Amino acid sequence: MNPLAERIRSVRSRPRPEAVVADRRSSLGPRELADAAEELRLALVGAAGVPRPMVAVSLPLSADAVVALLATILGDVSVCFVDPSAPEEHQRSLIQALHPDVVLDRAGIRTVASSSRADASAGYVAMSSGSTGGGPKGVLSSWVGIDAFVPHGATALSLDDTSVWAEVSHLSYDLAMTNLLIALAAGSSIQLSGSLGDRLRPLGFCARVGATHLRLAPRFIDLAAAERVDAAPRSLRVWGSGGDRLSAADARRVFDLGIPTVVNTYGTSETIGFASAARFDAGDELAAVHGAVGIGRGTVGGWRTSLTSGEVGDMLAIESPHLPGGYLFGSPSGAFPHWDGAERVLTGDLGARRGEELFCLGRAGRRVKRSASFVDLDALDAEVKQAFGLATFTAATPEGGLVSLVEGPEGHLDDLRRRLPTVLRPDSVPDVLVPVAQLPRLGNGKVDQAAAQLLAEGGMFTELPR
Repeated sequence: MNPLAERIRSVRSRPRPEAVVADRRSSLGPRELADAAEELRLALVGAAGVPRPMVAVSLPLSADAVVALLATILGDVSVCFVDPSAPEEHQRSLIQALHPDVVLDRAGIRTVASSSRADASAGYVAMSSGSTGGGPKGVLSSWVGIDAFVPHGATALSLDDTSVWAEVSHLSYDLAMTNLLIALAAGSSIQLSGSLGDRLRPLGFCARVGATHLRLAPRFIDLAAAERVDAAPRSLRVWGSGGDRLSAADARRVFDLGIPTVVNTYGTSETIGFASAARFDAGDELAAVHGAVGIGRGTVGGWRTSLTSGEVGDMLAIESPHLPGGYLFGSPSGAFPHWDGAERVLTGDLGARRGEELFCLGRAGRRVKRSASFVDLDALDAEVKQAFGLATFTAATPEGGLVSLVEGPEGHLDDLRRRLPTVLRPDSVPDVLVPVAQLPRLGNGKVDQAAAQLLAEGGMFTELPR
């Protein structure tokens, strides 16, 4: 049995009156959870016909999904979660890339084909959608490595066997997986809901189930503020995986919800967990760099966050002897994150240091992360060109805003401001539009991106109305 399985068995053997996993349809106590996981473990290994199969789980967020997670940990097998609500083509591409031995979905267990992998390690496979190029790709973090992380993650989040973790995101999302692994290993109760209503009203969900801890994405702060719920959890959240940045303004808005503590973490799905964490309490003075608050001093257990110089500026890197060995498949050449030796990952995120504190300033290059979603700025400009016939250059500012330089007379702007939300996703609509007589261009006619970036960052402009 791997050490993570032994850790979870130990904390889950303690008597507790309340259910450890619950949603609106089912509830499992500690013994029921262990028994169901053991029964499923035997069924998965038996169906695969190999001692260490790769299992793809396509179940909705539910008690059954957590049973499947625990079964794979106890069985020391590898698992990847696929969201069954995603488009079928997306699900199919992920499973084809993963090449599992068995698939567990609502219809039961079905055998696919033995992958005959020689890799002796087993663990959780974090799977990207392929948005960074090269198709879907996966990274396997071993249960042994995860076991080395979870007690330190629990300390950073103040999670223990008196805590109740509320989760509304599917386990295919790496932060949801990190949260549940830490909660399982800490002995915390887990309250799940796949309901859209609970995702849109997270504080109401927390109040209903008596949750103490919650992860709240930036884009849901306004919705949470509109709930006007008196009972707020005592700690909020795992924020920030690669490219995310938490602004001082966002943190203050969270405190205004009656939530006394914000935990700002930094890490990537390629490292299973977070390698830095900062805790802020209501009333704290929030020091910021370019509007972003800190991510801590760069150490969580054996994981370390550091700064390294690159062509685009100082970049955050993560080091640990417990890091995965690299991509299982589909790694695009030159894309971030990428491994720089066996124990170091270059994240592709810009960073800064002030004294002993580190700061994440967002994603480097022309792909930026906003509210947990990537925005391709070149694609954004192409979409505006196709829809409106206007040449634009959109840049991300150090403060995290999007500024679009619009070539042509200022008279275009009023119509463009009104119509942009009809063709762009809400998180990709530029915050500021700037009229320019002509975009800076190179001798070949292409936009001079370096000059345009400086122009976008250097002006004082009026924000778009929201």
